This record gives sequence, structure tokens and C-alpha cells, in this order.
Amino acid sequence: MRYFDRRRNRLILTGEPATPEFWDRHWSLDEGARARLLAPKDTFVTRMTQPYLQPEDGPILEGGCGSGKHVAALAHLGYDCIGVDFAPQTVALLRGQVPELDIRLEDVRRLDFAADSFAGYWSLGVIEHFWDGYQDIGVEITRVVRPGGYLFITFPYLSPLRRLKARLNLYPVWENDHQPPDFYQFCLDRHQVTCDFARWGFDLIKVRPFDGLKGTKSEIHPLSGPLQRLYDYRGGSFPIRALRWALSESLAIACAHAVLLIFKKKTSESERW
Repeated sequence: MRYFDRRRNRLILTGEPATPEFWDRHWSLDEGARARLLAPKDTFVTRMTQPYLQPEDGPILEGGCGSGKHVAALAHLGYDCIGVDFAPQTVALLRGQVPELDIRLEDVRRLDFAADSFAGYWSLGVIEHFWDGYQDIGVEITRVVRPGGYLFITFPYLSPLRRLKARLNLYPVWENDHQPPDFYQFCLDRHQVTCDFARWGFDLIKVRPFDGLKGTKSEIHPLSGPLQRLYDYRGGSFPIRALRWALSESLAIACAHAVLLIFKKKTSESERW
């Protein structure tokens, strides 16, 4: 279910609460995890990282690393990458099956790293899962990313399509302050997120909406059936895979499910103020 919170300009999505136990079930790793993780991969994360950071620039932290696939992909390219997550079974399985990866059990709201430890920080779909907001996460990111370092952050957001639906009153309105018992995540206002991180000392340098296919199928219900089948396709047909990619990229302009924001941390206190 989706509700629009007018006062805070965000969508509330319900389902199953995003607890550590939920993520342990979600990421459930099998015996083939080691082979999959150690196989070289060209990923969204590696493609977005390389224009801004090189391995010699310093370590990268992924806050909320889940299955560890992005830590593995960056490590394969020579980056010193650490992953942290608060799902204990997932972290234990990764540490047991793939000890080559530096995966640690930590809470992104209270990190056990010194200030200015990292040249880069990846946050993939994390900040939207906390009912009380992402301020604690943002403060920790600000603390551990060194001046001149980069933050790469993704989250579901209020795309042009979602903003239009909100203006047309096509979502039920949430008028309470309390957290629904089945709260899962928010779709956030990217301008508000940008303003918050600017306040914490970061300059926005890139905006990239993505996953237009998912955003469209979840918001335009008459199209959800055929688009879901295309979204779920895992076969080897190049034409079908090419169609899926082309549709997702073209639809992202107006209907993206999520957005990537890339920030650079200011290099001095005077720049921050």
C-alpha cells in the first residue's frame, strides 16, 4: 500500500518492516555465493565509481552492503572496499564463505570508524527504511568521509510521475505522525535530500534517475502485468534484454523508481559555511 505524506512530501510504502531479520531472509545466501561473488563483474556501482575515484585514492565504505556483491565488484577492480550491514546472519555467512571480503557487522547510524577514514561511501537503498529519518546516517557519513571525498547515494524518490499522481490525489493521504506497523520504506523528495546533505557539507555533482521499468510497473497498474514479466526476465535472449534496458532507460526520465545522487564533500570549513 502507498500513502502520500503531504506535510513531509514523501510516499509511505507498507509491506514487511525492514528489520535485520527481514534482511537476513531477503539476502539468504546459498552455497554458490562464493563463486558468484568472486566472479568479475561490471556493475552499476563500478561504472559510477570509476569516473570519480581510483583505487589509489583511498578506501571505500558501503553502508548497508547486503549480499556483498558491490564490495566484491569493487575489490575485484583493486579498490580497498569495506562493507557493513546490521543483518547478523548475512554478515556471518559472508565472513565464513568469502573471507577475502572485508564485511563487518555494524549499524550505519553508529559506525566504528575514525573520522575522515574514507575516500568514498556507497549507500544503496538504505536511508529510506528508517521512520525517524536519515539524520543519524547522514551525520555518520559526514564524519567518516574525508574532505574531498565522494558520496554515492540511491533511494526511491518522488519521480515526476509520482509527483503528478500526488497532485491529482491518486494516493490515500497519511495524516498521522505514528509509524504504521507494516512500514517498509519511503519514496523521498530528492531536493530535500540534496538540501540536507548540502547542510552537512556536501556539494551535489550528479543526478541520475534509474530503474524506469520498475517505477512504471509499480505506478501504472494497467501496464504492471506485461512490464512485470519483462522486468523478471532472466533468459539469454539479447533482443529481449536489449528491449528491457532501452525501456528502463527511456522511462527513467519521468517514471524512475530510484535516483542516484553523487556528492563531493567540501574540503574546508569555510567552504561549508
